Amino acid sequence: MLILVSSAEINYLKEMRTSEYIKTIDWITNNLSHYNIVWLECFSNEEPPYLKGKFPFYCSNSHNKNYRNKGSNLGNSLKKFFDECEVDDDMSVQITGRYHLLDNYFFDTIEKNPGYDLYAKDDGHNQYFTGCFALKTKYLIEWVTETDWDYLNYAMINIEKSLWNYSRKKNLKCYEMDSIHMECNIFGNGNLDRIFV
Repeated sequence: MLILVSSAEINYLKEMRTSEYIKTIDWITNNLSHYNIVWLECFSNEEPPYLKGKFPFYCSNSHNKNYRNKGSNLGNSLKKFFDECEVDDDMSVQITGRYHLLDNYFFDTIEKNPGYDLYAKDDGHNQYFTGCFALKTKYLIEWVTETDWDYLNYAMINIEKSLWNYSRKKNLKCYEMDSIHMECNIFGNGNLDRIFV
């Protein structure tokens, strides 16, 4: 299983963001080291010093500063990663590096319920939480390649809705997670909310 941990090295709330990334690195090192882990940086073109070479690092160098839709930048980063890197893992997991898994519940659920194309949590608005989801790699590649991220930015369609729409269009076999067991600090324009998903 491939685990892509995404980050965005920006100056906004940098100290808080860095501490969140370090917490995730420590947790993944202690709990998921038997998986194929890649750190995917979506903004900067340098490996952040806190990573210290613990995981393979890939910088997409695809950030579009004109995008208002952050999900479009993540989508383009994922697309560039798969365009440039060979992946032979059948299943891929995307985790937002600032969010913290509380335990192995998400991965245990996947292992106990094999045979699905997508493992994700509906956020109650006909869209999937994208802070942590698993998708068969062939479908993840197809989704990020077929999606017009410029249009999603222009139309302000979020990545969560895009994943939901793709899963319905392709009639994917989805395991609807009741919970991810993840703690997230969500902030838009300075409004910080801590949620549990």
